[in-house]
Amino acid sequence: MKLATFEIGNENRIGFIEGGKIIDLTLAYASYLKEVKGESRALRTAKAIIPPNMLDLLDKGEKAMNEAKKAYDFAVEKIEKGKEFSVSGKRVVYELSKVKLKAPIPVPRFMVDFSTFEEHVKMSFEKLGLKIPEEWYQMPVGYKMNPFSVIGHEEDVIWPSYSQILDYELEFAICIGKKAKNVPKENAMDYVFGYTIANDVSARDTEFIELRAMPLGPLKSKDFDTATPMGPWIVTKDEIKDPHNLKMSARVNGETWSEANTKDMRWKIPDLISHLSKDQTIYPGTFLLSGTPGKGCGLHLGKFLNPGDVVELEIEGIGVLRNRIVKP
Repeated sequence: MKLATFEIGNENRIGFIEGGKIIDLTLAYASYLKEVKGESRALRTAKAIIPPNMLDLLDKGEKAMNEAKKAYDFAVEKIEKGKEFSVSGKRVVYELSKVKLKAPIPVPRFMVDFSTFEEHVKMSFEKLGLKIPEEWYQMPVGYKMNPFSVIGHEEDVIWPSYSQILDYELEFAICIGKKAKNVPKENAMDYVFGYTIANDVSARDTEFIELRAMPLGPLKSKDFDTATPMGPWIVTKDEIKDPHNLKMSARVNGETWSEANTKDMRWKIPDLISHLSKDQTIYPGTFLLSGTPGKGCGLHLGKFLNPGDVVELEIEGIGVLRNRIVKP
């Protein structure tokens, strides 16, 4: 399933994408309970099992997802037969173009941006006049991100006032679906809920000052309101055959700037989950970002963003994340 958070009537809901439509998952399940199971309090029961909030849904665990799949199959069959349906006077199906998509999880529980692509790391150190440290090959490294900087598909990135050089970063994002701690690599994929796209927007002039001053990871260069577009939705892991072989691309104003593939991740998803979960509990709704692939940002090309630019990031099997750069 492609699961999204969308706004309708100043209210956030969750739904799944099918054939250019978005179907309210909670209401579809209520309809299923009423028509198939004869449930007299269908809407009340549906809200308890499949709440209209992505974090709450993940917290409900495997049972909720199994019921969500039943709602999905039920709703798809109705749509294919051209049948209209509503619940308690509430509309269930919307044209995707008529709703506002939010980030799949508007405020993630926790976010870590790892550095998994060797080519990008090598280039970044060369810009600082350094070589990749041997320690980079010993364990996955990354930095904690600000969950409140997340925005969704088609939302504007607001250029930070203290920067003159803004860049995109094409990244693959892994969503954790259940509580994890001390996870061995061979079991790590069991904890993956799904995948989405992230743009780690970077103020490069600020970043190079920060990294030279104290190389503990970026701060204001990547931490400002609207700095992390994510979306357009989460694709559940059963839909992606091999997450380590997905084409990645970035376009600016329709021109292709970046092409890459997740197969070049030096540190794979099980490495990231196993490492982060050592003596630390990871909760559902956590995102692990891949870092930028080689040639996955303007820094590799020596060209950067301008106000008004439209950045489109695409990952095979997931979709396209689109955002405009706006300078007040």
